[in-house]
Amino acid sequence: MTNWEHGLCDCTSDLRVCCISYLWPSLQIMQQRATVDNRQCEITDCLFTTLCFPLVTCLTRSQIREKHGIDGNFCGDSCAVCYCTLCVVHQQTMQLQAKGEKPSGIFMS
Repeated sequence: MTNWEHGLCDCTSDLRVCCISYLWPSLQIMQQRATVDNRQCEITDCLFTTLCFPLVTCLTRSQIREKHGIDGNFCGDSCAVCYCTLCVVHQQTMQLQAKGEKPSGIFMS
């Protein structure tokens, strides 16, 4: 098992990702869900994320952890989302980007 590529409070490592994550966290989570599942973002991602943002963020974090072999559990994911939601969104984006995935759709080059 490994650790996250970037710390939970490592928001200044990429200011562009930080701004996108803080201004449009729902869009980030929708795109992350699609990225983890290796597919395009769909209307169901939009609906599910809009209606259940905290739950979707926890589930997405768990999927990213499992996919990349990162230590942790759903309880820890839930606590992180409850107390540092925007930092979680940023960390997840940076993790996916570090692994060569395109977690922010049109916002990432």
